[in-house]
Parts: sequence; C-alpha cells; structure tokens
Amino acid sequence: MKKQHGFTLVEVMVAVAIMGVLASTIGITMGVLLGQRVKSMAADTKSVLQGTQMVSFSQDDAYVEMKQNGNKAQVVAYSSGGKEILRADGSNVQLTISINNGTYIPLNGPVSIRFDRQTGGLKPLADGTTDYISAIRVSNGNRTITLKISKLTGKVTIE
Repeated sequence: MKKQHGFTLVEVMVAVAIMGVLASTIGITMGVLLGQRVKSMAADTKSVLQGTQMVSFSQDDAYVEMKQNGNKAQVVAYSSGGKEILRADGSNVQLTISINNGTYIPLNGPVSIRFDRQTGGLKPLADGTTDYISAIRVSNGNRTITLKISKLTGKVTIE
C-alpha cells in the first residue's frame, strides 16, 4: 500500500481559521495604534495653539507654522524673534484646515498662522487677509479628529 502525502480537509480548515484569527488581531491592533496617533497629534496641536495664544496675548507676537511632509505632520510655535516655543510632531497623520467654515484644504507647503489680538481668532499670516481658520482636522484613514476654533475668542475645542 502506498503512503499518501498531503493535508486533510480538517487540517486545512484549522490552519485557515488560525490565520484568520491572527490577521484580525493584527488589523485591530493597527487600527488602535493609528487611532492613538491621531488622538495624540490632535491633543498636541491643541496644546501648541493654546500655548501660542497665551504667549501672543501676554508678551510676544507669536505665530504657528503647520507643515505636512508626506505622512508626517508638524505644528511648531515660534516667538516673534523666530525662537521655537512649542512643537507637535505626528507620523501617519494628515492635517487639513478649514477657512471661514468652508471646505477642508490640505496643507501644500508650510502655513503660518497667528492669533488676531483684536478678536482672538486664528488667521493665516498673509498680509491683509480677513479670513479666519475655523477648524483643523487631524486624520488617518477613517479616524478623524476635528479641532474647532472660535472666530471670536480663539478657543480650541476637540470634536
């Protein structure tokens, strides 16, 4: 009698089930990690904006520069002399901004913004602009956190 080689149907089904469990576990873990990156970047961005606002109103005309380089985002606060005050860095996240409650615009190159001392709102640092930034989105895939910015007070809230 010849010896048969190969796997039985039961062995193949068990192997496929084990691979399915491992794949779903890895998928869930990656989703949690990416969600944490978005949450962390949103909280750090809020801290940079609030810290810059306090410095701007108290003593110095500070400003914030936001950059997107591929999947790396950076939000850095500077004093009027160009000295770095605060920083938020995030990988695997995308930043987009909304001007005057309009559509969200991806960052194409660095965007410099400042707090308007008269209203408290957040404005792009362009000469003569009357537009205000109403929101900043931090996202990765289907995970998105929106930072709403009040035009009247500059208050930043996470939604």
